[in-house]
Amino acid sequence: MKKEIFYELITGILVLLFLYTGLSKLLDFGNFSIAMRFQHLPDWMTTPLTYFLPISETVVAGLLIPDRSRLAGLYAFLVMMTCFTLYVGAAWLHLFSRVPCACGGVFKSLGWGAHFFLNFLFTGVALANARYYRSKHHSPTKQKPIKA
Repeated sequence: MKKEIFYELITGILVLLFLYTGLSKLLDFGNFSIAMRFQHLPDWMTTPLTYFLPISETVVAGLLIPDRSRLAGLYAFLVMMTCFTLYVGAAWLHLFSRVPCACGGVFKSLGWGAHFFLNFLFTGVALANARYYRSKHHSPTKQKPIKA
């Protein structure tokens, strides 16, 4: 029972994280879209990502809430957070000549090292949550004995 409460709490934190970052990007869309234009991305990708990222963050937060869509939400969260973490890691290692932060809310005030650590932590927690969820809800079915 304690494990269940712990994993529900973790899920709640993941929901709040993506809801916060997605909504803060939408509420400050002008500055977010300017920051996105200065990212090291191909031009054809910038505009779609400017709309896709905040909307998908809020959708993923919504997927994490109901039990029946939680695993899909956890997988989507993992994919997005892994991409964010790789990008932040590349920025932290100075692989780009300039790196504007298009993050949402207070995250844009973090240094790259702290940002990388937080992203890595959230990715690890989400991975553990997905493993727990799979083991709890998708255990292998028991096979019936064959009658002779």
